Amino acid sequence: MYKLDDSLGYKLFQSSRLMTNRLNQYFRLKGYPITHEQWQVLSRLFDKDGQTQQSLAALNERDEPSVSRLVANMERSGLIERRSHPTDKRINLVFLSEESKRLKKEYTAVAEQTIQDASFGIDPDVFAECLRTLDQIRRNLA
Repeated sequence: MYKLDDSLGYKLFQSSRLMTNRLNQYFRLKGYPITHEQWQVLSRLFDKDGQTQQSLAALNERDEPSVSRLVANMERSGLIERRSHPTDKRINLVFLSEESKRLKKEYTAVAEQTIQDASFGIDPDVFAECLRTLDQIRRNLA
């Protein structure tokens, strides 16, 4: 018999919500002016600085208008800079600010602590299998 509390979707939603809350809580406690959504953008820029907003939207599986608003807020906060594309002035490229580059290690440590909290008491091999299973679920539903 179906029970919401035992369903995959409900468990994923609740786990995601708890991880998001914990990450935001750690950022606040450390005095870092970022949210989990902003962390996702910064993390992508740490991987490859100077991306288009369209690319950031695709990588973070978000719609372009919400990423545009997010990037605008991040620019106002001094987390990122937008610059015109060198050959196509209609396109903005998003770059890390010097402050964000300087705080990469600290921001990453907060994210890693959140993952450690979430995976506490779980065998590393079991956790790795869980991540592979979640990847397969995403592929199944994409």
